[in-house]
Amino acid sequence: MARKKVKLAWILNDSTRRAACRKRTKGLLKKVSELSTLCGVEVAVVAINPNNPEPDIWPSVPDAIRTLEKFKSLPELDQIKRTMNQEGYFRKKIEKLDQQAKKIADGNQELHLDTLLYQCLSGKSLDDLNSQELSDLARMIDANANALEERFNDLKGKETHSVQQPSVEEGIGSTNDSCRMVPMMEFLKEQTCFMETMDADEHVGPSNGAGALKLFDADDLVDEFSGDF
Repeated sequence: MARKKVKLAWILNDSTRRAACRKRTKGLLKKVSELSTLCGVEVAVVAINPNNPEPDIWPSVPDAIRTLEKFKSLPELDQIKRTMNQEGYFRKKIEKLDQQAKKIADGNQELHLDTLLYQCLSGKSLDDLNSQELSDLARMIDANANALEERFNDLKGKETHSVQQPSVEEGIGSTNDSCRMVPMMEFLKEQTCFMETMDADEHVGPSNGAGALKLFDADDLVDEFSGDF
């Protein structure tokens, strides 16, 4: 059976408070002993109990005095680096709770805006929303649109870099004549087709072809160009 979580607050009942102090002090000394044994840490504990005339000291009075003197010999900055009193502990606890409350409030606000968006898409009129809700809804839509645009641009950039275009220079610079002639022939044929298309658009002549711009045949160009290799 799990232990019941104890509320961290001042115990009003005197007898209950004294019993809790005695039990917690014993548990504290046990944990300190385990810490020193498992981690090799030099530790000294002095617990002053108002119900006892003498304080509880661990491990012993001489060892505690030696540890305290060693601690006081450290620079002042190292002494206060991780020092925390009761006020500092509760202040840190409050800051942590405030952060948790803010996180929950932001989550609730996001869920509320999502609900409003779905309702508007389902036919709810925008006149039913107040100015703050309209402003928050517009800001959320802009943020989502910007996120989608950034994601699209990233994917488009990755796709562009992944495409490799073959170059004419790679075909010409090959040491094998047969390998470098294939891309060159394709290149010349493409250029010839382009010139024929331009001729059909800009140099339109009679039906018998008179007056039309004369073009070289692609095979003639390839034969002339291959003579250099």
